[in-house]
Amino acid sequence: MSFFSKLIPPSRKGHKNFERGRAAELRADYSKAEAYFTTAAEAFDAHLTLLETEGEEARPSHLVMAGICYTRTGRFEDALRVLDACIERKKIPDAFLNAGYAAAKLGLADRTVAYWQAYPDWAGQRVIANTLTDLVKAIRKQENPDLQGACEAVALAVAKQDKTNQRDRRFRDRGHKHSEFRQGY
Repeated sequence: MSFFSKLIPPSRKGHKNFERGRAAELRADYSKAEAYFTTAAEAFDAHLTLLETEGEEARPSHLVMAGICYTRTGRFEDALRVLDACIERKKIPDAFLNAGYAAAKLGLADRTVAYWQAYPDWAGQRVIANTLTDLVKAIRKQENPDLQGACEAVALAVAKQDKTNQRDRRFRDRGHKHSEFRQGY
């Protein structure tokens, strides 16, 4: 650890490692992605603790990034806590998606349905939205829904949506504006 690394605020370290983790996911380098998300989660832990001691609120963008990192590293209770705080303050699509995923991993079918049903249409993420709609219908029909299978379906939908967004981004970069990508944070 260098002298200058101590000067970097934890929110910045969390944000940069979150971005690196998402980039590694896009490359399908999941071991590196997990390492980046773990580092980001630790940085967001420090950031949120610091804000709490100072009596300040975290930005919704930091809350959703922290929630995604917690979800990716298996800290589902922590993910729900910060994503609920985020959703209370701002309707960010990834907050609903990942809160539903964390709730499903914890076996909370009713909360999973509530989060995924609230996923906003304006996000423009058709692959994810269609998958969530189908999963909500399936979960409601079953007495004992397969929530782990639902999580796998969401993970596949996110990967497919990422590929679609990459293709659309290249299309826009050539000067065309027929497609818009909204991350929400």
